[in-house]
Amino acid sequence: MTLRRPEGDDFAVILVDRMGFTSDYLAHQLTRRGARVHMFTSPYRWPLPILRAAYPYVTRVGGLFRDQASESFAAMVERVDPDFIIPTTEEALYWLWEQSPRIQERCLPNVSPEIRSLLLDRGLLLQRAAEWGVATPDSMPLTNLEDCTAARDKGLPLVVKSGQSKASSGVALCYTSDEVVRAFTEFSRRASPVTAQRYYFGPTFMAGGLFVDGEAVHFYAGEQTIMWPPLTGYSYEIQSARESHLSTLLEATETVCKHLEWTGFAAFDFVLDENDQFRFVDFNPRLWGSSAAVLGAGVDLFGGIHRLLRHGDAGPPSRSMPNSSYRVFPKYIMEPSHMSPWRRLGGLRDAPWDTPFLIFSELVFNVALRGAELYSKRRKKV
Repeated sequence: MTLRRPEGDDFAVILVDRMGFTSDYLAHQLTRRGARVHMFTSPYRWPLPILRAAYPYVTRVGGLFRDQASESFAAMVERVDPDFIIPTTEEALYWLWEQSPRIQERCLPNVSPEIRSLLLDRGLLLQRAAEWGVATPDSMPLTNLEDCTAARDKGLPLVVKSGQSKASSGVALCYTSDEVVRAFTEFSRRASPVTAQRYYFGPTFMAGGLFVDGEAVHFYAGEQTIMWPPLTGYSYEIQSARESHLSTLLEATETVCKHLEWTGFAAFDFVLDENDQFRFVDFNPRLWGSSAAVLGAGVDLFGGIHRLLRHGDAGPPSRSMPNSSYRVFPKYIMEPSHMSPWRRLGGLRDAPWDTPFLIFSELVFNVALRGAELYSKRRKKV
């Protein structure tokens, strides 16, 4: 993939859609290296006005993501004239495909039309990955209630997934036939296929990095030691993988990314089965929520993306060192889980203290969100 080369000493980037602290910390890392970072996102995802000075964006434009070209975003692109546009959520990536070719050619990743169908149907992507030699879960498509019965007869529990899933959204771990039917009924309302996967009772791993033409230049892999909801949810704590696991996961991810001709951030979910074989479970075409784990594990992810955008070369390569534990900020502290309040406070250890004002603002923002949710629940009960 040939990247645009910025003119002058600095360059402009528009991040599309705010994925909480992950997007903001990426903006911070790019800004401290000289980039001018702008944000286009839904207005409801913005923190309180009094906190906004802590966030490293030159400008912020609010807009809604609909299945159509956006005049407000086109006007923003015309005004900012960004060198790159980076979607930080799947929704933003798919939405950018509806924009003009002039906008799409500045996107990272810039996904070719023939590859897009694989991202819109994770079941189809897993099928292709199996053909490429990557181990995947045993699975079958669900198109009707008879398929649900056939899947159940192969053995429970099952993981029922929408073709466009994200963490625990669009994913259901089903222990009974009724749960399989309920999950299929719910997910089939979406405009994407539904599949049933065998559930493997093994540890789950996340692998991600910065890829250039399918090669992992900066790569991290780790075991998800705490997840919420358990088994199918977000990572709350992750520990970098030992060398043998790292090499296996690196090979699998590069196999997929080379077939996708991928340049940009990407993250993968794997499960280690009873035969110590990694099975590729899901693909996330973006920077992942626990990406700050790379800092303690020795992966130069943020320096790499800056060099790629500024100079067209993300090297030299880096790989995660083993046994580096990371508590995902701010999820570990703020999001619902089984942990006690005192244990949650331990998450401050791994907060990115190179940006203390952003840490403070994010904590206040999350407290405000929780307060608003509690107030709304009480109003409904009255």
